[in-house]
Amino acid sequence: MKNIFYLTLLFLLSISNIIAQIQTDIEWPTLANSDWPMIKHDPQFTGRSPYKGPQTPTIVWTADMKDGIFSGPVIGEEGNLYFGSYYQLDSADHFYSYTPDGKLIWDYKLGTNRPPQSGILIDSSNTIYFGSLDKYFYALNSEGTLKWRYETSAPIVEIAIPNIDKEGRLYITNGLGELYSINPNGTLNWNINYEDGFFRKSPVFSPDGNTIYIFGADSNLFALNLDGSLKWKFSCIAAEKGPLVDSNGYIYFGIDYNFYCLQPDGTIRWKFGDFIVGSYSVPSIDKNGNIYAIGFQITQQGVENLLISISYNGNFNWKYTFDFIEPDDYWQPLICDSEGTVYVGSTFGYYYYAISSDGELKWKLPLNDYQVDNTGSITADGTLYIGVHKSSLSPNQQKTLIAIRDTGTVSVKDNFKTLDYKLEQNFPNPFNPSTTINYVVKERGFVQLKVYDVLGKQVLTIVNEEKSQGSYSVSFNGNNLTSGIYVYSLRVNNFTQNRKMILLK
Repeated sequence: MKNIFYLTLLFLLSISNIIAQIQTDIEWPTLANSDWPMIKHDPQFTGRSPYKGPQTPTIVWTADMKDGIFSGPVIGEEGNLYFGSYYQLDSADHFYSYTPDGKLIWDYKLGTNRPPQSGILIDSSNTIYFGSLDKYFYALNSEGTLKWRYETSAPIVEIAIPNIDKEGRLYITNGLGELYSINPNGTLNWNINYEDGFFRKSPVFSPDGNTIYIFGADSNLFALNLDGSLKWKFSCIAAEKGPLVDSNGYIYFGIDYNFYCLQPDGTIRWKFGDFIVGSYSVPSIDKNGNIYAIGFQITQQGVENLLISISYNGNFNWKYTFDFIEPDDYWQPLICDSEGTVYVGSTFGYYYYAISSDGELKWKLPLNDYQVDNTGSITADGTLYIGVHKSSLSPNQQKTLIAIRDTGTVSVKDNFKTLDYKLEQNFPNPFNPSTTINYVVKERGFVQLKVYDVLGKQVLTIVNEEKSQGSYSVSFNGNNLTSGIYVYSLRVNNFTQNRKMILLK
C-alpha cells in the first residue's frame, strides 16, 4: 500500500514539474499585437516566436539598404517592417518602413546626421519607438510622421533595447548610463543612475510587469520597482545587454563563466558551470522550458564557439559547435521558433545558422562578411527577416535586408533580388588539409562540384546529385593530394563557374 502511495506521489510530482516548465506567452496590453513587435520579441526578452520559422535557407528577396541595419526589423500590426540605418557618416539618419514583400512604404529622415541604431519597439497604438546617436528617443506614427521626441543627456547607443510597461511607459538607457522612464506622451516620468550606471544595458520586465531587471555597467543585477526605487540587488560582475525572464518569473543570464537561474526574489535557483558561458548575448527559452545560450570551450585547436542547451532544472542537454573560424563570435540576442529551432548569425559575418531543438544543424547561410548584431523576426507565414551590415563606416552596402522563407516567391523588381547561381571562394585558402566551399543554387537541378589539377585531370567529385534551390556548404579534405594549385568547378543546369584553391602541406 505504501509503495502505491509513493509511486502515486512521484507521478504527481513529475507531472507538476512538467507543467511548471511549459512556457506561456505573457499578455502585454500596451505592446503591438503583431508577430514580432520589439527586439527580442517581448518585454521578458524570451526571443520565442509562436510560429515555425524557415526550415531551409531559401532567400525570397533582399533589399540594398546602403547604410546597413544594426537593429530590426520589427513587425507592426499591419505586417509591415520597421528598421533604422547604421552608417555613421554623411547624412545616414533614416528610419524606414517596408512591406512584407520588400517595397518601401516611407523613409523618415531624422535631420540630425546621426543614425537611429538602437533597438525598436511598437506599442498597441502602432507607435514606433527607437533611440539615436543624436541623444533623442523618438516616437513615430505608423504613417512615418513624428509624434514626439525626447532629448536625453547622451547618445543612445546601438545595443540599447527599449521596453514598455503595462501602463505604456517607455524605458531606455543612454551613453551616460542613465535609465529613463518616459510617459506615452513624451514627457519624463523619471531617470536614475545607480552605482556605475547602466551603459549598454537594457531593462527587462517580470511577467506581472511590476519589476524591472537591469544589469549595472560594471557589476550587479538590479531589480527595480516601477518608480525606479531599488527592490534588490544580486552581486556579480558585469554582463552584457540584459537577462531573460520566463513565464514563472525565473531570471536567466550568463556571467562570470557560469549560467545562472535566479528566483524572483534574487536568490539562486541553480547555477550551470559545465562550459564557459559568454555574456555578450542574451539567452532564449523555448515553449518546453529549454534554455539556449552562447558559450565557448578552449581546445588544442583554439577557442570553439558553442550553442548550449540547458534544461529547465539546470541540467546539460546538448552543445552545438559552430564552424571553427577565428576570430568569430555570436553577440546578438538569441531567438527561437515554436519548435525550438534557434536562429543565430556570426558577429564577424561568416554564417547564419538554424539549429534544431535537439542540437542538429538544419541549415546555414553564408553571410559574405555581413555582420549580424541583433535579433531577426519571425512571422506567421514562416518568414525570417534579418538585418545585416558591414562596418558602420562602410558606405553603399548591398543585400542588407533579407527575407528567408520555405515556400513561395516574390516578384523581382528594382532592388529586390532572388537567389542567383554562385560559387564562393573556399575558406581558408591556402589550406591544409581541409577547407570549406560554399555555393548557391538558383533553381532545382543536378549539381556537380568537382576538383581538378592544373593539367585539367579530375581528382575528386565532391557533389554529384540533384539539389533544390538554396545555399549549400561542403567540406573538402586534401589529405590524399600533394601540395599545389587545384581548380574546383560547379556545374548546375546551364551554369558553370570555376575557382582556384591552394593546398600547402
